[in-house]
Amino acid sequence: MKLKKAMIVFGTVCILSTMITGCGSGSESAAKTEEIQISEVLSEDSNSASKEIDGDTEEPQENAESRWQVLEPDVAAAVDADFLGKVWKIEEDSFFIAEKKVKILDDGSLSYSSPSSNADLPDTQLIHVVFEEDTRFYLKDTDENEEGHGNIEAGFQDLKEQMSVEMKGSFKNDEFHAAEIRFF
Repeated sequence: MKLKKAMIVFGTVCILSTMITGCGSGSESAAKTEEIQISEVLSEDSNSASKEIDGDTEEPQENAESRWQVLEPDVAAAVDADFLGKVWKIEEDSFFIAEKKVKILDDGSLSYSSPSSNADLPDTQLIHVVFEEDTRFYLKDTDENEEGHGNIEAGFQDLKEQMSVEMKGSFKNDEFHAAEIRFF
């Protein structure tokens, strides 16, 4: 299969070269343009052939900069947060979370899902959360299933592993930069 493609591409190059030479204009830039186009085709064919051989057909990522994205606007408005997670590891001045997914159901209610506390997640599935001195921390006095929005001012030292967090902020280079963190 690979040999057949190579023969077809080689034959096409030969025919195009003959046509360019025989047309009489002799424009060197036209010949170089054709060569560039042909080399692009060759590189695309070799890339697709290597993907076929590996059996790995990766789809292009929507945002190559960051693999994590803030919540969709309608979901973010419903939960009053840009991203949700479950605290997995705490370091001296930052922490790591596992993503907590939320969907709006047909009846308008919210459905949450997060990894089990017993799950063994690799570090590649954890999101690094960083914050500045002016980041606001709040301890919620209710959980996500109850009505009420009472928040008590808190600090980073009040955060514990396995707590749920609702955060406002944005992603930069696969890190979430938090402006506000509410946890319960």
